[in-house]
This record gives sequence, C-alpha cells and structure tokens, in this order.
Amino acid sequence: MMFDRLLNHFELSDDKGGVCYGLLLSRLGVLVYLAALAFPHTAALRNIALLCMLISIPMLYRQRHLVFDWQSPLWRILGLLLIVLAISALFGSDPVDSFGELRKHFLPGVLLLVLLPSVFASHRQIRILLLIIGASFSLRAALTLAELAIFLPDLDAGRANGRFIKGFALDAGFYIPILFGVLFLKGKIRWLTWLGLPLVIGCMVFVQSRTPILAGLLAVGCMLLLLRRWKSLLFAALSMLMIAVYVALAQPQISERLASSFNVETYRTAFDLKNFKTPKDGLTERVAIWSGVVEITEARSFLGYGFGWKKLGLTAESGGFLATWRAKEGDALAETKVRYFSQPTSKVNPHSLYLQIYFESGLLGLLMYSTFLVTLFWQAVRLATAAPDSTSRIGGAIVFAYLVDHAILGLGNGLWFGLGPSFAFLGLLEILRHRPIKP
Repeated sequence: MMFDRLLNHFELSDDKGGVCYGLLLSRLGVLVYLAALAFPHTAALRNIALLCMLISIPMLYRQRHLVFDWQSPLWRILGLLLIVLAISALFGSDPVDSFGELRKHFLPGVLLLVLLPSVFASHRQIRILLLIIGASFSLRAALTLAELAIFLPDLDAGRANGRFIKGFALDAGFYIPILFGVLFLKGKIRWLTWLGLPLVIGCMVFVQSRTPILAGLLAVGCMLLLLRRWKSLLFAALSMLMIAVYVALAQPQISERLASSFNVETYRTAFDLKNFKTPKDGLTERVAIWSGVVEITEARSFLGYGFGWKKLGLTAESGGFLATWRAKEGDALAETKVRYFSQPTSKVNPHSLYLQIYFESGLLGLLMYSTFLVTLFWQAVRLATAAPDSTSRIGGAIVFAYLVDHAILGLGNGLWFGLGPSFAFLGLLEILRHRPIKP
C-alpha cells in the first residue's frame, strides 16, 4: 500500500499499476542534467544524465508515454532553424567541424524538448522542474558568495581565481526569471524566491557585470508588466533603489562602474571608429572586435562560415585579414584587431550573439534566428495573457522574461539558444501550449 501510494504520488505508475521505469529513468536524467547545468565542471555528470535520457526514449515509446506533436509551431520553427544551420555548415569553411559543433550544442536540448512534454506535463511535475532548476543555481550563488568572502577585501582576486564565479553573471540570466516567477505560484515553492534571489543579486553586484544586471532588471520588469502585478513591480523597483543606494555608499567603486552604463559619452566615444584610440575599457575593445567580425564575414555574408565560433581566429589568419591589419601601421583600430584576433582560437570569439550568427550562418541565419525568437515571444505572450490557469500564465511570463534577458545579453555576448537550461524553457512552453487558451 505504501509503495503504491508513493508511485501515485510521484506519478510513476504504468497501466498495470507497476513501476514505469521509462518515466523514472527519464525524470531522473532530466532533473540531474538540469541541476548539473547550474555548476561548472560537471560534464561527466551531464553525460551520464544524457545517457539516461537517451535510453528512456524507447522505453517510454514502448510503454506509450512518449508524447510528440509534429504539428507544434515550436518544433517546426526549431526544425527550420536547424535546417538553415545545417545548410550553412555544409557550404561552410569546415563542414566536419561545423556538424560536430551542431551536434554537441543542440542534441542535449532536443532530448530535453522530446522528453519534457511527456514526463513533466502535470502541475506537480512543472513545480518540481522549476524547483530543481532554481534551487540548483541558488546553491551555486551561495557557494559563490562564500568563495568571494575568502578573498575579501580583494574582489578582483576573487573574480579572477574563484571557481564558482566564472560565468556566473551570464548564467544568472537563465535563472532569474524562474527565481522571480515562482514567487507567484501557490504553495511552499515560493520560499525559493526569498532565499535564492537575494543570493543571486548579491553575487551579480559583486561581479560588477553591468549588462547582465540591466538585462535581469528589464526581464523581471517585463514579467511583472505582462502579469499586471503592479504592487510587485513597485516593490521590486523600491528594493532595487535601496540596493543601489547602499552599494553607492558602501562600495563606490562598484557604483561608479555600474553608472558608466548610463553615460552617453561612453558609447559615443567607443563607436567613433574614425577617431578610434587604443581601448581603455571593455566596450571600446569590443567595438573593434565587432568591426573585425563584420569585415571578415563580408566575403560570405549570405551563408557564413559554418556553425562554431572557434573558426573565427583561423579565418582571420587564413583569409589574410591579419596581414591586412598589420600593414596599417599607426592605426589604433587595426592594431587592436591584430592584438585580439592573433590570440589562440579558443579565446577569439565575436562577443555578440548576433554577429556570431552572422559569422556562422550569414544573413540567412540571422533572419531565421530572428523568426525563431519572434515565434517564442509570441507563444509566451499568448500564454501569459490568455491562459485560463495561473500556472500557465506564470509559466508563459517566465519564458517571456527569459527571452527578454536572452535578447539583451546577446548584444554583447555569444549566448546561443541551447546554452544553459534554455531548452527547458522551450519545453515548458511546449507543455503549457497544449493547455486550453481563452478565446
């Protein structure tokens, strides 16, 4: 009796009342994989989880638990995007490498998208999914703060040598929508917001990454506007104002760095290529990098060089671009390009998602990726504003907030859709899409 109740509680029963091992293996694989994504250096654990997910698919199919909707607009737009990327890889500079990068990047996400609608379709399972994702990153935030405390007062040493802090601010963009969104779900899951969100925000302030902080704030603001949570929006604004005042008084060097993001002169100087000077800040150097990427890609502007940004440094060398820039003596812009694009290939990347897509798959890839994002935005807005139940509306708003964050972070970072738990958001959208929508 106790065993049967446990099976029913965790929704693991098969048609005959026994254990559905396909459900057990797939859920375990998905949850372990998503939990491991929150931490660096967990490739072995993720690979084991992926193997569990892969093995569970034929088991679920045999037990008639596999749900797959070929008519889904999400599957269709993803399929079209993958076709375009495959075409650009086929006609790119190194097809073998491009197809290998495509497989590594998208296979885990496609497995998630296949399994999530089949094994996490109920309200209970959706909550478990959000809880595991949010709690895992909250734990990483706590470990990051503890690690930074060891290096105090030298935060620069902490940022340079910390194990958990590397990439933290960018990763936070995946998790802030979930940590804030669960606040509006009923039940005990809301403790995750009050515990995890302050930890994550504290880490981001200490990391001093300006764009992720601004992107996170805008994403949360858009979520609250979409859900029409006016009191929560006011409370969030006042809370951030209090944090800003405290940081300005307690850590003036941090506040000065963050305030520079709102200085128009910072952008005017950085984008003035005619009067370009040797970079003294990150933005000016990135403008030089972006200029180099555009110059390199002009020769293959329609289809690009194929998926995988590590071709960028090799292309700059083999295409004669480095030689051309070296010949321009006394040109600060050319010298900056030479200094950056001469680095090892593992360090040369476009530092912009949209320029990375342009380099990899050209204008056709940019058009297809834009269509992909617009489709996801539309489906998320439709759920957040017209779904009949609160779980679906909140889920739609969470996905919308993530997409806002993703679109903004893409301006200065090469974060392809598929990194982190982004396919979990797509899977959540696919689960909720099958629920009835108000006319």
